[in-house]
Amino acid sequence: MKKYSSALVLAMVVFGGAFSARAGETDGEAPVMDGVVVTAGRLAEPIRTQTASVLVINDHEIAASPARNVGDLLAERGVGYIKKYPGGLTSIGIRGFKTDTHGNDLRAHVLVLLDGRRAGTGNVAKISTTNIQRIEIIRGPAAVQYGSAAMGGVVNVITVQGRGGLTAKVGSSLASHGSGEAAFAVSGQQKVLDYAVGFSRSTMGDYQDGAGQSFHNSGHDRQDRYSANLGLSFYPGHRIGLILTGYQGDHLGGPGYLTLNDLDNYQDARLYSGDLVYSGANQDSLSWLLRYFQGRDRDVWHDPVASNASGWDDGVPSSQQTDHQGSQAQLSIEW
Repeated sequence: MKKYSSALVLAMVVFGGAFSARAGETDGEAPVMDGVVVTAGRLAEPIRTQTASVLVINDHEIAASPARNVGDLLAERGVGYIKKYPGGLTSIGIRGFKTDTHGNDLRAHVLVLLDGRRAGTGNVAKISTTNIQRIEIIRGPAAVQYGSAAMGGVVNVITVQGRGGLTAKVGSSLASHGSGEAAFAVSGQQKVLDYAVGFSRSTMGDYQDGAGQSFHNSGHDRQDRYSANLGLSFYPGHRIGLILTGYQGDHLGGPGYLTLNDLDNYQDARLYSGDLVYSGANQDSLSWLLRYFQGRDRDVWHDPVASNASGWDDGVPSSQQTDHQGSQAQLSIEW
Protein backbone atom coordinates (compact mmCIF):
# COMPACT_ATOMS: atom_id res chain seq x y z
CA MET A 1 0.00 0.00 0.00
CA LYS A 2 1.57 3.31 -1.05
CA LYS A 3 0.65 6.90 -0.41
CA TYR A 4 1.99 9.91 -2.27
CA SER A 5 1.03 13.40 -1.26
CA SER A 6 2.06 16.96 -1.94
CA ALA A 7 0.79 20.26 -0.69
CA LEU A 8 1.27 23.90 -1.65
CA VAL A 9 0.05 26.42 0.89
CA LEU A 10 0.01 30.18 0.43
CA ALA A 11 -1.04 31.94 3.61
CA MET A 12 -1.62 35.68 3.96
CA VAL A 13 -2.65 36.67 7.46
CA VAL A 14 -3.15 39.74 9.55
CA PHE A 15 -1.01 39.15 12.62
CA GLY A 16 -2.33 40.99 15.64
CA GLY A 17 0.73 40.61 17.87
CA ALA A 18 2.79 37.74 19.22
CA PHE A 19 2.97 38.99 22.79
CA SER A 20 -0.08 39.68 24.88
CA ALA A 21 1.68 42.43 26.85
CA ARG A 22 3.39 44.16 23.91
CA ALA A 23 0.80 46.86 23.33
CA GLY A 24 0.59 47.94 26.93
CA GLU A 25 3.92 46.98 28.49
CA THR A 26 5.65 49.56 30.63
CA ASP A 27 9.19 49.94 31.94
CA GLY A 28 10.07 47.38 34.57
CA GLU A 29 7.38 44.91 33.52
CA ALA A 30 8.38 41.60 31.97
CA PRO A 31 6.52 40.83 28.75
CA VAL A 32 4.12 37.91 28.96
CA MET A 33 4.27 35.54 25.99
CA ASP A 34 0.98 34.43 24.55
CA GLY A 35 0.53 30.72 23.80
CA VAL A 36 1.31 29.91 20.18
CA VAL A 37 0.00 27.06 18.06
CA VAL A 38 1.10 26.08 14.53
CA THR A 39 -1.22 23.17 13.74
CA ALA A 40 -4.47 25.04 13.20
CA GLY A 41 -3.26 27.33 10.42
CA ARG A 42 0.13 25.79 9.45
CA LEU A 43 1.95 28.81 10.87
CA ALA A 44 2.52 30.25 14.34
CA GLU A 45 -0.58 31.98 15.70
CA PRO A 46 -1.76 32.88 19.21
CA ILE A 47 -4.05 30.25 20.75
CA ARG A 48 -6.52 32.96 21.79
CA THR A 49 -7.26 33.71 18.10
CA GLN A 50 -8.25 30.12 17.30
CA THR A 51 -11.90 29.17 16.99
CA ALA A 52 -11.14 25.44 17.32
CA SER A 53 -10.60 23.67 20.63
CA VAL A 54 -6.81 23.47 20.94
CA LEU A 55 -4.74 21.82 23.68
CA VAL A 56 -0.95 22.18 23.92
CA ILE A 57 1.15 19.80 26.03
CA ASN A 58 4.46 21.62 26.53
CA ASP A 59 7.97 20.36 27.23
CA HIS A 60 7.71 20.86 31.00
CA GLU A 61 4.59 18.71 31.18
CA ILE A 62 6.20 16.04 29.01
CA ALA A 63 9.34 15.98 31.16
CA ALA A 64 7.27 15.67 34.36
CA SER A 65 5.22 12.77 32.99
CA PRO A 66 6.22 9.11 33.49
CA ALA A 67 4.80 8.30 30.03
CA ARG A 68 7.38 7.05 27.54
CA ASN A 69 5.22 7.08 24.43
CA VAL A 70 2.62 9.44 23.02
CA GLY A 71 -0.24 7.01 23.61
CA ASP A 72 0.41 6.85 27.36
CA LEU A 73 0.90 10.62 27.53
CA LEU A 74 -2.43 11.36 25.83
CA ALA A 75 -4.16 8.87 28.13
CA GLU A 76 -2.60 10.57 31.16
CA ARG A 77 -3.89 13.96 30.00
CA GLY A 78 -7.38 12.62 29.25
CA VAL A 79 -7.20 13.50 25.56
CA GLY A 80 -10.08 11.73 23.88
CA TYR A 81 -10.80 8.03 24.21
CA ILE A 82 -7.66 5.90 24.46
CA LYS A 83 -7.87 2.16 23.84
CA LYS A 84 -4.96 -0.26 24.09
CA TYR A 85 -4.81 -3.55 22.23
CA PRO A 86 -2.46 -6.53 22.60
CA GLY A 87 0.75 -6.20 20.63
CA GLY A 88 1.59 -2.59 21.47
CA LEU A 89 -1.35 -0.98 19.66
CA THR A 90 -2.87 2.22 21.03
CA SER A 91 -5.82 3.94 19.34
CA ILE A 92 -7.09 7.44 20.12
CA GLY A 93 -10.66 8.65 19.64
CA ILE A 94 -11.74 12.31 19.52
CA ARG A 95 -15.27 13.63 19.00
CA GLY A 96 -16.66 10.25 17.95
CA PHE A 97 -13.88 9.44 15.46
CA LYS A 98 -10.70 7.44 16.04
CA THR A 99 -7.48 6.16 14.55
CA ASP A 100 -7.54 2.69 13.02
CA THR A 101 -7.35 -0.11 15.60
CA HIS A 102 -4.42 -1.66 13.68
CA GLY A 103 -2.64 1.66 13.19
CA ASN A 104 -3.36 1.99 9.45
CA ASP A 105 -2.90 5.69 8.71
CA LEU A 106 -5.06 5.52 5.58
CA ARG A 107 -8.11 4.29 7.53
CA ALA A 108 -7.93 6.82 10.36
CA HIS A 109 -10.33 9.67 11.07
CA VAL A 110 -8.11 11.24 13.72
CA LEU A 111 -4.91 12.41 12.06
CA VAL A 112 -1.51 11.96 13.72
CA LEU A 113 1.15 14.39 12.48
CA LEU A 114 4.89 14.44 13.04
CA ASP A 115 6.34 17.95 12.74
CA GLY A 116 3.36 19.00 10.64
CA ARG A 117 3.20 16.11 8.16
CA ARG A 118 1.40 12.78 8.33
CA ALA A 119 3.21 10.45 10.72
CA GLY A 120 2.38 7.44 8.54
CA THR A 121 0.79 5.56 11.44
CA GLY A 122 -2.25 5.89 13.66
CA ASN A 123 -0.63 3.84 16.43
CA VAL A 124 0.48 6.55 18.88
CA ALA A 125 2.32 3.96 21.02
CA LYS A 126 5.05 3.86 18.35
CA ILE A 127 6.10 7.48 18.94
CA SER A 128 8.48 8.19 21.82
CA THR A 129 8.31 11.18 24.17
CA THR A 130 12.09 11.34 24.74
CA ASN A 131 12.72 13.93 22.01
CA ILE A 132 9.46 15.91 21.88
CA GLN A 133 9.17 19.67 22.32
CA ARG A 134 5.38 19.78 22.52
CA ILE A 135 2.18 18.17 21.29
CA GLU A 136 -0.69 20.18 19.83
CA ILE A 137 -4.17 18.65 19.75
CA ILE A 138 -7.10 20.05 17.79
CA ARG A 139 -10.44 18.64 18.88
CA GLY A 140 -13.10 18.58 16.20
CA PRO A 141 -13.00 18.55 12.40
CA ALA A 142 -9.95 19.98 10.66
CA ALA A 143 -10.75 18.57 7.23
CA VAL A 144 -10.30 21.91 5.46
CA GLN A 145 -6.59 21.90 6.29
CA TYR A 146 -5.80 18.19 6.44
CA GLY A 147 -8.49 16.24 4.57
CA SER A 148 -11.03 13.64 5.64
CA ALA A 149 -8.55 11.83 7.91
CA ALA A 150 -8.87 14.77 10.33
CA MET A 151 -12.66 14.64 10.79
CA GLY A 152 -12.29 13.91 14.51
CA GLY A 153 -9.21 15.98 15.22
CA VAL A 154 -5.46 16.34 14.79
CA VAL A 155 -2.56 15.32 17.04
CA ASN A 156 0.65 17.09 15.99
CA VAL A 157 3.85 15.78 17.63
CA ILE A 158 6.66 18.37 17.35
CA THR A 159 10.23 17.25 17.93
CA VAL A 160 12.95 19.15 19.79
CA GLN A 161 15.33 21.44 17.90
CA GLY A 162 18.68 21.90 19.64
CA ARG A 163 19.38 25.27 21.26
CA GLY A 164 22.20 26.62 23.42
CA GLY A 165 24.78 24.47 25.16
CA LEU A 166 24.88 20.73 25.55
CA THR A 167 21.97 19.25 27.53
CA ALA A 168 21.81 15.55 28.37
CA LYS A 169 19.23 13.44 30.20
CA VAL A 170 19.59 9.78 31.13
CA GLY A 171 17.11 7.56 32.95
CA SER A 172 16.45 3.91 33.69
CA SER A 173 13.96 1.83 35.65
CA LEU A 174 13.49 -1.76 36.79
CA ALA A 175 10.23 -3.41 37.79
CA SER A 176 8.71 -6.80 38.47
CA HIS A 177 8.15 -9.55 35.88
CA GLY A 178 11.48 -8.80 34.18
CA SER A 179 10.38 -5.32 33.12
CA GLY A 180 12.90 -2.55 32.57
CA GLU A 181 13.54 0.59 30.59
CA ALA A 182 16.47 2.84 29.70
CA ALA A 183 16.36 6.16 27.89
CA PHE A 184 18.58 9.11 27.04
CA ALA A 185 18.25 12.44 25.24
CA VAL A 186 20.96 14.85 24.09
CA SER A 187 20.46 18.29 22.56
CA GLY A 188 22.41 21.45 21.93
CA GLN A 189 23.93 23.78 19.38
CA GLN A 190 27.50 24.20 18.17
CA LYS A 191 27.94 27.28 15.98
CA VAL A 192 25.88 26.60 12.83
CA LEU A 193 25.02 23.02 13.81
CA ASP A 194 22.12 22.04 16.08
CA TYR A 195 21.20 18.55 17.25
CA ALA A 196 18.60 16.76 19.35
CA VAL A 197 18.68 12.97 19.71
CA GLY A 198 16.58 10.66 21.88
CA PHE A 199 16.44 6.88 22.35
CA SER A 200 14.59 4.51 24.66
CA ARG A 201 14.42 0.73 25.06
CA SER A 202 11.97 -1.25 27.16
CA THR A 203 11.58 -4.95 27.93
CA MET A 204 8.81 -6.78 29.77
CA GLY A 205 8.51 -10.38 30.89
CA ASP A 206 5.33 -12.40 31.27
CA TYR A 207 2.89 -11.36 33.98
CA GLN A 208 2.59 -13.46 37.12
CA ASP A 209 -0.36 -13.38 39.49
CA GLY A 210 -0.16 -13.44 43.27
CA ALA A 211 -0.06 -17.23 43.31
CA GLY A 212 2.99 -17.23 41.03
CA GLN A 213 1.11 -18.48 37.97
CA SER A 214 2.42 -17.01 34.72
CA PHE A 215 0.21 -15.42 32.07
CA HIS A 216 2.36 -16.52 29.13
CA ASN A 217 2.97 -14.39 26.03
CA SER A 218 1.92 -11.20 27.87
CA GLY A 219 5.26 -9.37 27.63
CA HIS A 220 7.61 -8.32 24.85
CA ASP A 221 11.27 -8.90 24.01
CA ARG A 222 11.96 -5.22 23.37
CA GLN A 223 10.52 -1.94 22.20
CA ASP A 224 13.00 0.58 20.78
CA ARG A 225 11.99 4.15 19.99
CA TYR A 226 14.35 6.76 18.60
CA SER A 227 14.23 10.26 17.19
CA ALA A 228 16.84 12.69 15.84
CA ASN A 229 16.54 16.28 14.64
CA LEU A 230 19.77 17.59 13.07
CA GLY A 231 20.15 21.00 11.47
CA LEU A 232 22.58 23.29 9.65
CA SER A 233 21.96 27.06 9.70
CA PHE A 234 24.02 28.13 6.71
CA TYR A 235 22.76 31.75 6.73
CA PRO A 236 20.78 33.80 9.29
CA GLY A 237 17.16 32.66 9.10
CA HIS A 238 17.92 29.72 6.80
CA ARG A 239 18.15 26.12 8.02
CA ILE A 240 18.44 22.70 6.42
CA GLY A 241 17.22 19.97 8.75
CA LEU A 242 17.16 16.17 8.82
CA ILE A 243 14.56 14.47 11.02
CA LEU A 244 14.72 10.71 11.64
CA THR A 245 12.09 8.77 13.57
CA GLY A 246 11.88 5.06 14.26
CA TYR A 247 10.26 2.29 16.27
CA GLN A 248 10.98 -1.43 16.55
CA GLY A 249 8.90 -3.83 18.61
CA ASP A 250 9.84 -7.52 18.80
CA HIS A 251 7.60 -10.36 20.00
CA LEU A 252 4.81 -8.13 21.33
CA GLY A 253 2.56 -10.67 22.97
CA GLY A 254 -1.16 -11.14 22.40
CA PRO A 255 -1.96 -13.51 25.29
CA GLY A 256 -5.74 -13.76 24.85
CA TYR A 257 -7.89 -14.39 27.93
CA LEU A 258 -6.68 -15.35 31.38
CA THR A 259 -8.85 -18.45 31.18
CA LEU A 260 -7.67 -19.33 27.66
CA ASN A 261 -4.03 -18.30 27.36
CA ASP A 262 -2.89 -17.92 23.73
CA LEU A 263 0.77 -18.97 23.55
CA ASP A 264 1.69 -18.26 19.94
CA ASN A 265 -0.08 -15.03 18.96
CA TYR A 266 2.44 -12.19 18.90
CA GLN A 267 3.38 -9.20 16.78
CA ASP A 268 6.54 -7.66 15.32
CA ALA A 269 6.17 -3.97 14.50
CA ARG A 270 8.30 -1.40 12.68
CA LEU A 271 8.06 2.30 11.89
CA TYR A 272 10.68 4.50 10.32
CA SER A 273 10.66 7.82 8.51
CA GLY A 274 13.06 10.51 7.34
CA ASP A 275 12.43 14.18 6.53
CA LEU A 276 14.63 16.62 4.68
CA VAL A 277 13.47 20.16 5.46
CA TYR A 278 14.58 23.59 4.30
CA SER A 279 13.07 26.52 6.17
CA GLY A 280 13.84 30.18 5.79
CA ALA A 281 12.63 33.72 6.36
CA ASN A 282 13.66 37.23 5.43
CA GLN A 283 13.82 40.17 7.79
CA ASP A 284 10.42 41.47 6.80
CA SER A 285 7.35 39.23 6.69
CA LEU A 286 8.09 36.39 4.30
CA SER A 287 8.80 32.81 5.43
CA TRP A 288 8.85 29.49 3.63
CA LEU A 289 9.29 25.75 4.13
CA LEU A 290 10.19 22.96 1.72
CA ARG A 291 10.00 19.33 2.83
CA TYR A 292 10.48 15.86 1.40
CA PHE A 293 9.71 12.79 3.52
CA GLN A 294 9.65 9.04 3.13
CA GLY A 295 8.99 6.13 5.47
CA ARG A 296 7.27 2.83 6.21
CA ASP A 297 4.90 1.45 8.83
CA ARG A 298 4.83 -2.35 9.03
CA ASP A 299 3.19 -4.85 11.36
CA VAL A 300 3.35 -8.65 11.23
CA TRP A 301 1.06 -10.82 13.37
CA HIS A 302 2.33 -14.34 14.03
CA ASP A 303 0.07 -17.23 15.01
CA PRO A 304 1.51 -20.23 13.13
CA VAL A 305 -0.58 -22.85 14.91
CA ALA A 306 -4.17 -22.47 16.00
CA SER A 307 -3.87 -22.77 19.77
CA ASN A 308 -7.48 -22.69 20.88
CA ALA A 309 -10.98 -23.50 19.71
CA SER A 310 -12.39 -20.02 20.25
CA GLY A 311 -11.80 -18.91 16.67
CA TRP A 312 -9.34 -16.24 17.79
CA ASP A 313 -6.47 -17.66 15.70
CA ASP A 314 -6.73 -18.95 12.15
CA GLY A 315 -3.20 -20.35 12.11
CA VAL A 316 -2.04 -18.01 9.31
CA PRO A 317 0.38 -15.09 9.83
CA SER A 318 -0.86 -11.75 8.55
CA SER A 319 0.83 -8.44 7.85
CA GLN A 320 0.09 -4.80 7.13
CA GLN A 321 2.44 -2.32 5.49
CA THR A 322 1.99 1.31 4.52
CA ASP A 323 4.70 3.19 2.62
CA HIS A 324 4.44 6.95 2.93
CA GLN A 325 6.24 9.43 0.71
CA GLY A 326 5.49 13.04 -0.10
CA SER A 327 6.57 16.64 -0.42
CA GLN A 328 5.38 19.93 1.00
CA ALA A 329 5.89 23.55 -0.01
CA GLN A 330 4.62 26.36 2.21
CA LEU A 331 4.88 30.12 1.76
CA SER A 332 3.64 32.54 4.43
CA ILE A 333 3.29 36.33 4.34
CA GLU A 334 2.51 38.34 7.46
CA TRP A 335 1.75 42.03 7.86
